[in-house]
Amino acid sequence: MTKRVFPLLAAFCLATAAPAQTFDEAVRINLLLGLQLCTQRFARVEDRANSFRTAGFGERVDRATVNSDTTHYFTAPANTVRVELYYGEMPEHCIVSTIHLGVSGASQVLDAAMPRLYPGYVRKVTQGPVNPATGMPAICVRYEDPTNPIGEVIGVISADGSQSCVESGTSEIFSASRV
Repeated sequence: MTKRVFPLLAAFCLATAAPAQTFDEAVRINLLLGLQLCTQRFARVEDRANSFRTAGFGERVDRATVNSDTTHYFTAPANTVRVELYYGEMPEHCIVSTIHLGVSGASQVLDAAMPRLYPGYVRKVTQGPVNPATGMPAICVRYEDPTNPIGEVIGVISADGSQSCVESGTSEIFSASRV
């Protein structure tokens, strides 16, 4: 991440998907926006879905016909970021992913946002294998609620299906319980 982009991410309090000077910057800003909207606490999950619409994300919805399962798929402008918001019979989840930024870059976005979003959460780092192109290891961060042994964890993994800390050029920011 360039020195110009990182302060921008750290200071941003976004309300809408951002048109940016570069595609890379749009990816980082929209990843941050998706994270902010996914982690906001709403009285109703439908209000969270509406926050993505208001922010300018495109939407596709899958509703089950036999139960209350509903999945919203939101897409930021220029397909920079995708968000999957599920609620229904199983525990709710909101996952922000991109095919345009690896786990180390997404970890930098998470590092810029989490101290402001959840100041008490504890940062933990997982080091993945060395990326042959850069000679640097993949870095995946996660933040955990230290006050609750089964509390929330918000972290980064590869979005390539491996569910690991591999620098594949993709990333996913997830929120889950530690149980």
